[in-house]
Amino acid sequence: MHTLPRCLLTVAFLFLSFVGLPSGAYSKEITTIYFYNPEINTTRSVILKSTFDQYLKEKGNYRFQPVNSKETFEGLISNNHKATFIMSSWHFQQIEDKTRPLVSALRGIKNKNDTYRKILVSKLSSINPEAMTIATSGTIEYSRSILSSIYPNRSSESLSKLNILIVPKDIDALMAVGFDLADAALTTKLSLEKLSTLYKKQHQQLNILGESLPLKRLVVIHSPGKIETIDVLKQMSQSKKGQQGLHMLGLDDWQGISTAQTKDRRSQK
Repeated sequence: MHTLPRCLLTVAFLFLSFVGLPSGAYSKEITTIYFYNPEINTTRSVILKSTFDQYLKEKGNYRFQPVNSKETFEGLISNNHKATFIMSSWHFQQIEDKTRPLVSALRGIKNKNDTYRKILVSKLSSINPEAMTIATSGTIEYSRSILSSIYPNRSSESLSKLNILIVPKDIDALMAVGFDLADAALTTKLSLEKLSTLYKKQHQQLNILGESLPLKRLVVIHSPGKIETIDVLKQMSQSKKGQQGLHMLGLDDWQGISTAQTKDRRSQK
């Protein structure tokens, strides 16, 4: 007596489950945009994710996922063919020949420029890089790579002896020097200019000891044929929420990379 009603209830439940949900919930999966940058500290990942997700939720089934580990990030690049990746151009040049075929589609720009320079700043007029503590917001590997650009005559062995102090942001690296917590700071001219407006006295004490070669800004890469996410990122500068996300990456906008640029493996001009 009870068998038929129960079957009907089961069928009705399944029918309502499918009808009651938007068709997109079944037909379109979430596309992830992974982010890793050895040039900055990962302590702001939660805020960065929240800012990007607020923008992306208005564009469709997308999500932003910062990654804290270089090894994890490279594993995702090798194995996740449906995702999009935002990464350091320096990092991309390191792995470009070691991973599956990828397309570099966008590059970040700031003040209409797709390059920037790192500078070494100290209270002293000259220092021995082998016997000092350098404050930096980047990883140890990345920071030593930049220092080798500033000191091309120094061996990698000698640069490996210096002490690296990791801080959250470039401005914190400068403050570490100002309060004698570090001998020098690896930062950018933009951050140095910002310090002059916030802490004029500390800024006046600092000297620029060296400057790196031009470095390319962040790059967006993806599998061949995946262009929907690229269009979403290209539109970021057109909305307030998108602009907030770009600002957190130190950018004003994205610009397209031509086929010729994609084949160019140089990270410096």
